[in-house]
Amino acid sequence: MVYTVVIRLVNYREWIESLGFDREWVVQVVQSRIYSDIQSYVKDFNGFTLPLRYDVQVAILPRTTHINDVVKGLEELLMRYPQINVRVDSYCGLPHEVLTNDSNVGGCDSTEVCVAHIDLNNFTLRSVSEGYYKPYVEVLNIVSTLARKFMGKAVLQYLGGDNVVVVTSPNYLDEVIKESVDGDVKVGVGISEIPRKAFELAAKALSILRSEGRNSKYLVLRV
Repeated sequence: MVYTVVIRLVNYREWIESLGFDREWVVQVVQSRIYSDIQSYVKDFNGFTLPLRYDVQVAILPRTTHINDVVKGLEELLMRYPQINVRVDSYCGLPHEVLTNDSNVGGCDSTEVCVAHIDLNNFTLRSVSEGYYKPYVEVLNIVSTLARKFMGKAVLQYLGGDNVVVVTSPNYLDEVIKESVDGDVKVGVGISEIPRKAFELAAKALSILRSEGRNSKYLVLRV
């Protein structure tokens, strides 16, 4: 099985409103620090964190994790932000099983994490020739389109630049690949029981696609 840990800033609205009107810079600084702390902590357990909405973040952890210890560690870690009431809950299942289920109960039969890392072709060159904003809007369009298509089957996250990742299960991987390659993109796919390793393999698959100039638009690596 795979664990999904949901980290939620419970009093998010109240905290923001308590900051006054010159607050957005404070919100962005604190949110980024919380994300950094969670990611840095979770990676030591071979997990990976998706910032998602920032007021709700999601950590994916392998089945070998002593999940109660990790939850306790996160709670203690986030006590450095006393102005924010943080709730940490763990569930059995992948993010799409947990986050799109009204009861927040995932499936304990999921053993592997599939990560599809989508990379836009010539993104850097286009940013120079077309300006930085137009390619950025194209990335946002991909995120919006695929997020709707994969609702209930995968969770999609924009990670900056032209980095878009889709986290799913083997059951939906073929569909994710088919929809993801519909455009001027390359897709590296990593599959592993260890979430951090799945992300690593996805990045490696992309690197192979770039360096070897393969005609295929995607490559799957699995351990």
